[in-house]
Amino acid sequence: MIKNLLTYFVDRHLLTNMIFIGVLVGGVVSWQNIKKEELPDVTFDRVRISASYPGATAEEVEHFVTKEIEEAVEGLDGVYRVTSSSSQGSSSVTVELEQDYPRRDEAITEIRNAVSDVNLPEDIRDDPSVRVFETSKKAILDVALIYTGAHLLDLEKRQQLQKYANALENQLVNLKEVNSVNRSGYFQEEIQIKVDPQQLIRYDIPLSQVKREITNNHARQPAGHIEIKNEPKVTINAQLDTPEKLKALYVQAGFEGQAIPLDDIAEVKRGFDRGKEITKVNGHECVMFNVVKNSSAGILEALDAVNVGVDEFKKNYLKDVPIDIVLLDDESIDVRNRLSIISLNGAMGFTLILFALFLFLNKRSGFWVAMGIPFTICFTLMCGWLMGYTINNTTLAAVIIVMGIVVDDAIVVAEYIGRLRASGMSSRDAAVEGTSQVFLPILASIVTTCVAFIPLFYFEGRHAQMNKFIPPIIFLMLGASLFESLFILPGHMHFELPKMGRRSNGTPVPLAKKKGHWFDKVENWYGNILRRLLPFKYLIFIIFVGMLVFSGWIWNSKMKFVMFPNEETRDIVLSGYADKTADRFDTAELTRKIEDVFKPYIGQEVVGYRTEIARSRRGGSVEENRFRMIVEIVPKEKRQKSADDLIAVWKPKIEAVEGLNKLVFQKSRWGQDSGSPVEVLIQENNDALRDTAAKRLAELMKQNPNLINVEIDEPIRVAEHKVDFKREKVKRLGVNPADIAATFRSALEGSVLYEFPSGDEEVDVRLTVKDDAKQDLQSILDIPVENQRNYLVPLRDLVNIEDTQTPNSISRRDGKRTTTVFADIKAKKKKITPLEIADQLEHEVFPQVIKDQPSTTLSFTGEIYDSREATRGFANATIMVVFLIFTILAVLYNSLTRPLIIMLAIPFGLVGVIMAFWLHGKVLFGFFAAVGTLGLAGVVINDSIIMLAKLDKDFCAATRAQINGQIADIAKTRLRAVILTTITTVAGVLPTAYGLAGYDAMLAEMMLALAWGLIFGTLITLILIPCLYAALQSIGLRFKSMVNGDDERKEEKDTCEKPAYH
Repeated sequence: MIKNLLTYFVDRHLLTNMIFIGVLVGGVVSWQNIKKEELPDVTFDRVRISASYPGATAEEVEHFVTKEIEEAVEGLDGVYRVTSSSSQGSSSVTVELEQDYPRRDEAITEIRNAVSDVNLPEDIRDDPSVRVFETSKKAILDVALIYTGAHLLDLEKRQQLQKYANALENQLVNLKEVNSVNRSGYFQEEIQIKVDPQQLIRYDIPLSQVKREITNNHARQPAGHIEIKNEPKVTINAQLDTPEKLKALYVQAGFEGQAIPLDDIAEVKRGFDRGKEITKVNGHECVMFNVVKNSSAGILEALDAVNVGVDEFKKNYLKDVPIDIVLLDDESIDVRNRLSIISLNGAMGFTLILFALFLFLNKRSGFWVAMGIPFTICFTLMCGWLMGYTINNTTLAAVIIVMGIVVDDAIVVAEYIGRLRASGMSSRDAAVEGTSQVFLPILASIVTTCVAFIPLFYFEGRHAQMNKFIPPIIFLMLGASLFESLFILPGHMHFELPKMGRRSNGTPVPLAKKKGHWFDKVENWYGNILRRLLPFKYLIFIIFVGMLVFSGWIWNSKMKFVMFPNEETRDIVLSGYADKTADRFDTAELTRKIEDVFKPYIGQEVVGYRTEIARSRRGGSVEENRFRMIVEIVPKEKRQKSADDLIAVWKPKIEAVEGLNKLVFQKSRWGQDSGSPVEVLIQENNDALRDTAAKRLAELMKQNPNLINVEIDEPIRVAEHKVDFKREKVKRLGVNPADIAATFRSALEGSVLYEFPSGDEEVDVRLTVKDDAKQDLQSILDIPVENQRNYLVPLRDLVNIEDTQTPNSISRRDGKRTTTVFADIKAKKKKITPLEIADQLEHEVFPQVIKDQPSTTLSFTGEIYDSREATRGFANATIMVVFLIFTILAVLYNSLTRPLIIMLAIPFGLVGVIMAFWLHGKVLFGFFAAVGTLGLAGVVINDSIIMLAKLDKDFCAATRAQINGQIADIAKTRLRAVILTTITTVAGVLPTAYGLAGYDAMLAEMMLALAWGLIFGTLITLILIPCLYAALQSIGLRFKSMVNGDDERKEEKDTCEKPAYH
């Protein structure tokens, strides 16, 4: 049946050419329309719920908001883990779903419904927001507006800056490529009414009356219409929407009493609801927009649109204004770099492949084999576009992996067709017969290669979700390659081959006799060497086993697995402390001296830098003397100095700054938010026990000679005055307890009485007391409260005050409070990995910490957790790959011994990987190198399949004495196909492995493993496989002779027929 199908396509050149050209055109169209992204389109199994409770302490937020939300979602189907963070005034709850939960959308809907049903305090004005993490709606750029002439913003400058920021935000959100714009450093505009408590006492006015009078006098509502012809409308518009109107409002008046305007007892002015954190960019306090792209737009398309919008805004609005725009964290840089790297390295690889094909094959064969690469890429582009895939880091990695592999089957087909043509067969018959002869080996090699990548579907962890897009791309490319090799290439070979000469009797002249090929001498040389080696087949096997054992020793003693080797970074993180007495403004002033060190490098090695004051690495509030700076540097290929070189230059200058108590430099780590490779999570609801455990753990970790920068990410404890009612007195004096609580909240946090629109923004009207009164609790206690008989009672007569200390933020996991301890690993000559550190801590440190606290739980998060998930996944994946490949080969050959011979290439291929990494000085073996090695298992056996298929087809020695010579003669006919497939595959990946046209850390490791593993695997195919085959045949003939007792030569001569071609 396969011959009939092959004949159909070989005889229809027009059809094959139309298919070929159609795929190429379709690929070009698909490239123009397919989206270019940084990451695949993945919806993570995480949901974040955020709520704001202004003025509440972390414990109150935990009690009234966080716990309520946690309890609402914890019991829902599909929920795996719930983590939360409660800080002053805000709550953040993260819900992790079970991995690959089949009803994920339903689970997310149930979470949204459960959150909407939560009963939260009335003071929470906005409903909790529920956000699902989707890479298709990814933040792509930070746009910062800075006032160039100011370090920190005063009221006037902030008003001006926020006016332009508001205009820019409107312009950005109107772009169809932008989904949303999240702003930070932007403060809500307010009209602030700051009452003087002394004036309240003087005029006997309770704060509740001031609140009531303002609220009652602010009105805007429709009243109806007049019943006349045109029905004119009547609207009540008595808004108190300016400071002047509020100042003129009488808060107390009457026939007998004195008329008192609000201006007499309060200061009314415009202002902003400013938080305690300060964010600066390039040394200036800023308003920053985090731009999130739309799911329908690619990252390059979205970034181009945003850049055009920003340029237009600068041109139209910021010509003669002291306001500038700084762009940071451009996510398209990595995409553009990777596209450039892959394009250039791919072009180099393609050129090397072409050179090899033309060198080993005739020009026409080389050309048509090489055209299989654009055919498969265009076919994959078409299918990927139709399937909704994007061009991203992961899919591009898949393309590079198989770019050289896709011509392997075409090489085998073309080489075999050429060999048949050389023997005198017609071009048509050679195309059909040659392709049919190698159909099953090629099919087996394609299927086993695909099988090697199937385990990527089953890896666990957030990074595994990205890798699930690698196998489909590989399947598409290999499937397209198989189709092109079987049905397109034979027709081209038949159509393009030149006509052969004719003898006088009309028979064709074999091509080999017309002109020999230079590689024929190489084949003969290889055959002679193999003929001399085969008598020592058992010794050769022992030598290869020795190499395997030696490489195993190197792996076990010299090499280490680490999730993400610390390659060159684009972010340098600097954290430190000012003096303990410094407030946020003092700290901001100190950081100016540090920022001056970075300023000369802007536009050269540095893109920009941001400074965060009173903010932790997790985003919560911390001490006001604490700062964190992130310096974004240009990509590696655009600077001469490495990140370590820059740190070496900057560190002495910054350490010399006066007033600096502590300084830590870090390079950001790929795939991790904290920047630290070691993160230990302590779970314990008892604060005292948890604090004790954290301090003990940190103390023991500091004693570990391999760790530095041990840090407890514990919240600061702030002074808190807890107010309790004097209930007997409150009842006796007839005071409503709710009025007491409301008066305290209005005086301290302030009460938002109402809001009104002002342009595109809402302006709050906030009632509170003067700033100097808030600095002294006694002033607050003097504020009067009205009782039921309209008498005034000071707050101090109604409450008791207890002074205490409470944390300003609280983290929880699965209902337990948590504290995290971070640490970095020292740079040493002998590398130690986070996993080895984790083993040390678990066996030596953890038991000492929890021996007296059995209720305390210690666990790892971050990179160590991800690494352990990955190593478990690789162990299972290896077993799966080996089993599936063995099963496929056993079915194909109907044998158990043949698959074992072929699969010997896998462990021996690992020898090449281990030796290559060791000799290259790469003792840390990363996640992506492991992925490349896993794929190698399917690729490295392809040559073995081709070699063994040929040996099985043509071998039929009559005696043991003929075995070696005949195997050498058969094996040399496969030399060209084996060498050429190896060269083309290696040529396709080596430019990327060594970064000849730009270095990519992720791809380089993967390609290095694939290239050198395949090179050594080829040696296995050419030497070890023939030796093992000869050993098996020799043993088989000897056993058969012993059983039958017949003359083996006679038996073989009677039954064996020599094949027509070799």
